[in-house]
Amino acid sequence: MGKKGLDRAIISAAIVGILISTYALFVEMTAEANPEYKAYCDLAEKASCSSVLTSDFSKGFGLVAKGSPLELPNCIYGIVFYCLMILMTTYDNVSVVQLQFLTAVMSVLACVYLAYLLLFVLRDFCVVCVSTYFVNGGIAALVYRKLNVVLKKCR
Repeated sequence: MGKKGLDRAIISAAIVGILISTYALFVEMTAEANPEYKAYCDLAEKASCSSVLTSDFSKGFGLVAKGSPLELPNCIYGIVFYCLMILMTTYDNVSVVQLQFLTAVMSVLACVYLAYLLLFVLRDFCVVCVSTYFVNGGIAALVYRKLNVVLKKCR
């Protein structure tokens, strides 16, 4: 796949990520406003995205102090990440692509942390959350391939 194809694939994956994260935000806000709400992604008692998305770890990755201006829903951080991926994809500068790859790797590390919380702390399954993990992994792989293409052109 050439650079243009990689750019299209990165942007497409980021758009999918924005859509999933927007749905997660909708579920989180609706479930917080109405505890009786049952989301489409609530598959079973231990496979409930609404319970995961309203947990203590759903805002600021569970790391930000309560009341902090950074205590935003994790899906908002995701939406910002995906928008950054789209923006950075428009540049072919090696430094920008390296920064994009670093950002994508950081998102994968955040996914590993969140997956650990999901499995071992919350003991739940969230299909929406896991979907974003796969999207982020795919974006990281695509950006890595783009970085290799851009580096080859510089040699």
